[in-house]
Amino acid sequence: MSRRVSLVVPAFNEAPRMDLVLQCATESDLFSRIVVVDDGSTDGTAALAGEYPVQLLQHDRNLGKGAALQTGLHALHDPDVVVFLDADLTGLTPGHLELLIEPAIAEPKLGMITARFIEGRWIVDAQQRWFAILNGQRALTRRFLRILPDMSWSRFGVEVLMTRLARELDIPVKSVLWSGISHYTKEEKYGVLRGFGARLSMYWECLLAYGVYAPRVAGHLKALEDAGITKDGTLQR
Repeated sequence: MSRRVSLVVPAFNEAPRMDLVLQCATESDLFSRIVVVDDGSTDGTAALAGEYPVQLLQHDRNLGKGAALQTGLHALHDPDVVVFLDADLTGLTPGHLELLIEPAIAEPKLGMITARFIEGRWIVDAQQRWFAILNGQRALTRRFLRILPDMSWSRFGVEVLMTRLARELDIPVKSVLWSGISHYTKEEKYGVLRGFGARLSMYWECLLAYGVYAPRVAGHLKALEDAGITKDGTLQR
């Protein structure tokens, strides 16, 4: 890749599951920088990340996915493309990553590229189809990055925030299909009862982000307007 492509991986208690993502990312030549944000883990997440050639950032307590992604973005220096990946993916290959990144390089008018899973596990594929707005595998171009508001408040609603912002500002978004890939469900991570509770909490945070989106983002959009930055991220002459 001739452009500067950075990767941010948020992780909370993912030590048993994140090897594949870090191995795939670090063994490829796709990324100029890889940042892992340990969001207050109490297991060996930080120690595992330290075994790979990545920049490790740590929260002293769990602040949520939105804050972890925001911390990762703060560590980067004007990248052309930023990729967000969940730490618990299964079946990931460099080919999947190339499929996600290529449109961000080849189609400069795009703001965001999302990946939807197919031909993997049916339950995850169904979630990806009907709740695509929650997909965590995304590539953001500089056009979209320069108009993003602070996402630290959004927790699991961060994907709702990004998707709704792109729609509101008419930022072009493209979806690519990732075949044969999946991720661990919350029930698999924590057990049925605790996992179901974690799932309900995630959905609540997503609904909350959708509900408070307007007041949270209105000031940011007004600041962009006052600064002469158009909806497509360019500076008015």
